[in-house]
Amino acid sequence: MSMTETRSAGDVPGPVPDAVTKGCRTMWTRMSAVVLMVAGTLLGPALRTSEATHRGDDSRPDAVFYELTEEAALRQDGFREATSSLEGKARPGSPLCPDGLQAYAKRFFPAAVAVKTTPRCRVVATGHSVIDLNPGPGFGSGEIDGTFAVVVNSVATNLTDAAELVVMTGTFKGQVQVTDSAGRIIEILGAVFEPGMALPGFATPPDASFTGTFRLPFTVHHVAVYLSDRGTLVPVQPDERALGEPTVRLEIEFTHGAKPAGE
Repeated sequence: MSMTETRSAGDVPGPVPDAVTKGCRTMWTRMSAVVLMVAGTLLGPALRTSEATHRGDDSRPDAVFYELTEEAALRQDGFREATSSLEGKARPGSPLCPDGLQAYAKRFFPAAVAVKTTPRCRVVATGHSVIDLNPGPGFGSGEIDGTFAVVVNSVATNLTDAAELVVMTGTFKGQVQVTDSAGRIIEILGAVFEPGMALPGFATPPDASFTGTFRLPFTVHHVAVYLSDRGTLVPVQPDERALGEPTVRLEIEFTHGAKPAGE
């Protein structure tokens, strides 16, 4: 059959593929199926749904961030220094999402601004890190610091794109340690959030201590995954990517106060 032959009624318009074209399509279809089958067989029960939405019997983190951009440098003294921008969501009632903050913002701004409230507070941050890469007892240790802002969406700032209207700001700092031999897990051993400003009339919350875990994505049989605390592989989900690229995931746990049931 040539590329110029006509199709029968009901066929899709356009040139009719020849035997070679059909064969290539069949081959690619079979190859795709084989890749999926091999990934499922090799990874098997190790794969779980994203920790952003499911963590088995564990509670959800108080906040989850994703690294959107990073600028890193390897210094001559053997340290890695980097600056990152992050965005994420925080649990209501946590230090990054004080009770009543979003509702207060909705009342505080004029009606024309039309603040939109959400189940979890949106938080953006800029972080700076320095980590020791020199062989020896200090390998993998380091420090982090930076600034954060709790933001809301509104008609005045464009509801279509990400939240950007600032309602609270502050700083953070702490100590980190690479705990995985392959460098896929970095623990925040002890750190503190220090709120600096909230909307006028809203009480600025107190400082809050926290710990956390950076999970660096890596590839297993062409599948981008995170390593969970249980050693299982967690596929990177579409909403855990920036411009299609897998992102570093940061989970934050505040070290005081009990979580509400079901969180």
